[in-house]
Amino acid sequence: MKVILSPDATKAYVSGGRGKRVFVIDTSNNEVTGSFEVGERPWGLALSPDGKTLYTANGPSNDVSVVDLKSQTVIKKIKVGNSPWGVLTLTP
Repeated sequence: MKVILSPDATKAYVSGGRGKRVFVIDTSNNEVTGSFEVGERPWGLALSPDGKTLYTANGPSNDVSVVDLKSQTVIKKIKVGNSPWGVLTLTP
C-alpha cells in the first residue's frame, strides 16, 4: 500500500494492507529482513524525524498504530476518524 525509507535509506518499510503487517526490506539487496503486525489493513506510513518510531494509518479499525522500530512492536494505538489512509509527521 505504501513504502517509506528510513532516514539513512538503508531500510524500506512497506505496509501490507489486508495482511495487517509492515515489512522491512534491506535496500542494499532488496530482501525482506522482517515483518511485524500493526493493525487492520495498514495503509499510510510515516516515520518520526529520528527514524525510531513508525506510524501506520489502519483504515478499518479507525486508528493509528505507534511502533517502536527497535523492538518492532506496537506501543500505542490512537483512535482517529473514519477510515484513515495517511499519516504525516512534522520535522522541527
